[in-house]
Amino acid sequence: MAIPDELYADLALINGKIATIDKDDTVAEAVACKGEKIIKVGTTEEVKAYIGKHTQVIDLKGKLVTPGFVDTHAHFSSGGRRVRTVDLRYVRSMDALIEELRKKAETFPKGRWIQGWGYNESKLKEKRFPNRYDLDKASTDHPISITRQGGHDGIRVNSLALELAGISKDTPDPEPPSFIHRDPETGEPLGNLREEGAKPVLELIALEPVLTKEEMKEGLKNAIKMFLSLGITSLQEPGAPMDFLPMYQELLNEGEFHIRNSFLIAAPILGRSYHRNERYQLATDLSVEAGYMTHFGDNHLKFAGIKLGHDGSMSAGNCAVYEPYLNYPTPDNYGVVHGYTNEELNDGRALAEFAPIVVKLHKAGMRSGLGAIGDRGIDFFLDSVEAAYNEDPRPDSRHSIEHCSLPTQAALERMKRLDVTSSTSVGFGWELGDQHRGFMGMERMKRYMPMKSFKEMGIVASGNADWPVCSANIMEGIHVCVNRTSETGQDLGQSQAISVMDAIRVYTWNGAYITFEEDIKGSIEHGKLADFAVLDTDILTCDPADIVKTKVLTTIVDGKVVYQME
Repeated sequence: MAIPDELYADLALINGKIATIDKDDTVAEAVACKGEKIIKVGTTEEVKAYIGKHTQVIDLKGKLVTPGFVDTHAHFSSGGRRVRTVDLRYVRSMDALIEELRKKAETFPKGRWIQGWGYNESKLKEKRFPNRYDLDKASTDHPISITRQGGHDGIRVNSLALELAGISKDTPDPEPPSFIHRDPETGEPLGNLREEGAKPVLELIALEPVLTKEEMKEGLKNAIKMFLSLGITSLQEPGAPMDFLPMYQELLNEGEFHIRNSFLIAAPILGRSYHRNERYQLATDLSVEAGYMTHFGDNHLKFAGIKLGHDGSMSAGNCAVYEPYLNYPTPDNYGVVHGYTNEELNDGRALAEFAPIVVKLHKAGMRSGLGAIGDRGIDFFLDSVEAAYNEDPRPDSRHSIEHCSLPTQAALERMKRLDVTSSTSVGFGWELGDQHRGFMGMERMKRYMPMKSFKEMGIVASGNADWPVCSANIMEGIHVCVNRTSETGQDLGQSQAISVMDAIRVYTWNGAYITFEEDIKGSIEHGKLADFAVLDTDILTCDPADIVKTKVLTTIVDGKVVYQME
């Protein structure tokens, strides 16, 4: 009896090399999909039995297919928030930075704020930070504010911004680590403001006309297209703003949300005078009272917990470390855990204040994503998880350390014992690795983004690049996992190198595990979601130096082609 055509596959990929990332790292030839699910993985001949007259057939001609990539720390909402701002990530001189801001000023009415983000002083020809006088060259008719790549380093502003904010040589210095950088001879502010010193400027920027919903939705759609072009089919968004969630749902209802977002919600903005943990406490209280659960949502939009805390940026020289930064302009710099003094960290006041928030989330059955880069910062946030386990030793809670760049051996052992995962910003190594190595030194680089140690100790570690801090290109992260070198070829600690197959797992199955979704995605197996990336290069066999050059030819989500390289 003939098989009804509606029972055949909707999509079949044949004659390829399918890296399934199952428990045995099986490599197959073909895969068939029905609707949004995978129905067969095997040889081309086996899959041909599932092909009917209406099946879309893609002849891979030997190309490598991986599961759709999972990026577990991408600020998706930034695609909507930054549609009016200036991307400075790829300027390489002060003149180029000034020119980008000047061009933006030409399109804005006088008096409106020009905001830029993402510059990196180490990549500028001049090897220094911009100051007020540099930014004045872009415009004296517009207040200008720019932030550094990675953030957590305050803001740089021009003279008009200082004037409007009332910041002058007579303005009192704020309490450290906040500061107003000044000319050592005249006392005039140079435009570098951090923490409390930046608040008068931030309060003015907050008065700017808000973006329209349509502007933000267009920016989000562009971000989705970018992620799909890189083979990224799933995200964990750390700190998804609550006001953006309805827009995500609208895009999904309109058929424009061709990606999966398991989000950690952000603490709400309460104005510029809130107490350091007030936002985190409010987000926790609201979520617990609402009865949120870690799996609340569907396969495209899913609540995954709450993002809490951070300890700064390694490339900015302010993440919390036990040994001082090397080659830093000021001596004895140990960084900070945001919101606390070193005295408060040392005497236990910081933990006594922060840990109850994590405890409350944990006891309510929710995950926390804890932002920590430096070894001291990681230990502080692990202390809060340990406090939660001491009150409620709930297994398999999968709290995550977000970034987790420099854990000690003792921290790794504790992560294993407490079942803490690592959402590892291994992609930092490509763009920022030179600065990290310069500040940390080669001895500490032996435990920098310790991908091999994670694997050997059974700690599930996923990968990310903290987009838009760094490029979302997964191939850069896989390169760092395998080759352990930066964009300029500097050694980032060869002892932590892993295989290509293990690196693919970091960005697929491990990423799904972080958010309790390893049973539905992250590998190419029967019954799982049909999300794939087709690559132009077989990264399993190519020269390792060519991994970073690899492009995505086709991206498939829910068994449908959503991106095709032109």
